[in-house]
Amino acid sequence: MKQLVRLLLLLLVIELGYCGFLVAKRLSRPLPVLPDAEYVDPLMMTDFRELAQQAETGSSSEWVKLGQAFLGQGFYSYAENCFRQAAELDPSNLVAKVSYAFCLERTGRTQQSTLEYEKLLPLKTKRSGVFANKNHYLYAIGRNYLREENEAKAEETFRKNRDFQPAQYQLAKLLVRSGRVEEALPIINRNLKELPNSMKFLLLKSQALEALGREEESIQAAEKVERSLAIIPLNFNTELIKPYSVRHGIEKEFETYNRLLERNDMDYLAQKLDEIFELVSDRPIPQYKATLTSMVGVEFQRKNPERMLLLIDQLKKSGIENADLLQFRAGAYLLKGEMEKAVPLLERVAQMRPTIEVHQTLANYYHQQQQIEKRNYHQAKMALLQTMIAFRNDLLPNAEEAIQRSVELNPRDPQAWFYYAETKRLLGDLQSAETAYKRCLELNPNHGRAIRELSRIETEQ
Repeated sequence: MKQLVRLLLLLLVIELGYCGFLVAKRLSRPLPVLPDAEYVDPLMMTDFRELAQQAETGSSSEWVKLGQAFLGQGFYSYAENCFRQAAELDPSNLVAKVSYAFCLERTGRTQQSTLEYEKLLPLKTKRSGVFANKNHYLYAIGRNYLREENEAKAEETFRKNRDFQPAQYQLAKLLVRSGRVEEALPIINRNLKELPNSMKFLLLKSQALEALGREEESIQAAEKVERSLAIIPLNFNTELIKPYSVRHGIEKEFETYNRLLERNDMDYLAQKLDEIFELVSDRPIPQYKATLTSMVGVEFQRKNPERMLLLIDQLKKSGIENADLLQFRAGAYLLKGEMEKAVPLLERVAQMRPTIEVHQTLANYYHQQQQIEKRNYHQAKMALLQTMIAFRNDLLPNAEEAIQRSVELNPRDPQAWFYYAETKRLLGDLQSAETAYKRCLELNPNHGRAIRELSRIETEQ
């Protein structure tokens, strides 16, 4: 009997000890802290609570998921706590470490952020994407030094990042600003050899040449900027955060809707938007206006002008009235056959934000009305927009063909004559260019660029 009692006591002690261990372990784990996101997105808090519950009893990966959810909504301080906990639970979790350094950077603690990034430099990783390798860590460190106005350390860091174009741009920019232009030019030219149409490097080259007094070369580099589209990324924050911003809440519903656009089933899309709008309700959040605007577009595709007008009026009550909505309102009147209401609105849109589509619609209308002068005006504007697109893509023969049509249809447009002159000059026809600049200035004597270019041509002659 005594042995049985002893055995039971021993079992009781063991059970109490184990329970005490579990309680101590549970109490030693940090509890996730949640922001009040009701005002941001009512659905977000539900996701936050679910992720927090998983993190509370989960591993490093669950803490990372919670941190990424916070990060996607800009709650950097809350995200920072999650990533720090994830890194403590699993010191090999590189995503947690990078994200922790990023959060420190975003909350202004650049020195601490730099220390965390530096710990990552020796690590080898097979990850792809932003903030995933040594180039990105070094670049982030260099930007931290720039924020601290420590130009010497920033320059030293960017020099270590020779194979990373954003870092090379920042280095060249520092050199130009500090008067070391001769040292900057080889860096600029080397990168332009790899990316000839880089807007950033071309503009920097123009500034460098101007500093050296090489005025003509500076102007030539600046002119190429207008015909360049290649942009090197200088800030990777959005690329890092954006994937997380659409994982939860109403933005997740919008992401689902965007994927459904490929189905081109307008009735189904309208139903989906109604569901999203039901979730948004009348809360003063950005998704309210975005949902209504998407609903207007879908109703246009469904050829439902009455509902379009109701939705547009609802947006107007919310303080939204822009070129897009004016065009949609005009579209609703077009669907109803009320041209007398649609045309004045399209004329306003053509002034606010001209597009080939709007000018085409107006040109067709005036052609039907046999108003030849107004038809030619809008056809000329269409040709001018086509010229500008070709010009900015450096397709000068295409630009030449389009601008010829524009000046023939509307010979009183100074902007058209300017682009006619620019295109002719770049194609080497200086005589035609000179004549066109003069014509532009007859119509608009204050056209600064035309004055400058005409002066350059006359000086060269």
